[in-house]
Amino acid sequence: MKLISLILLLIVAMVGSVAAQQRSPAGFRACNLTGREIEVAKALDTGVSDGNGRIVISEGWYKLPPNACTFLWAGPLQYDHYLVYAQDKSTGREWSGTVPVCVSPQAFTIRANNCGTAYQRRLFTQVGTRGQNGWTHNFTP
Repeated sequence: MKLISLILLLIVAMVGSVAAQQRSPAGFRACNLTGREIEVAKALDTGVSDGNGRIVISEGWYKLPPNACTFLWAGPLQYDHYLVYAQDKSTGREWSGTVPVCVSPQAFTIRANNCGTAYQRRLFTQVGTRGQNGWTHNFTP
């Protein structure tokens, strides 16, 4: 009898887990797993050219408290790749990658490929999300 009760409990837990996954919201979520506030920037390569190069849309800075998460892109994921970058200004720590993207020291939205003199380049991490409806990217200590 105990074995049957245990099996039934496991089945109920598995069904609940599947239902919870189906209810989880779609989108690209960033989580700060560090003990310090970080600033996050995001970018998308639109795949469209302006005649001088591909247009990349970048935005920042999203302040993300320690052990918190936020959606950088809400809704079903429409692109195969998303770009993210984070920094801890107080320590100089960066979470970077290999894709150069334009940013500004202050809050920004940039729609360009060439930075010009008003902006700087940071190396963003490219995150592959092909076939996924939702994604969580963790910034770890």
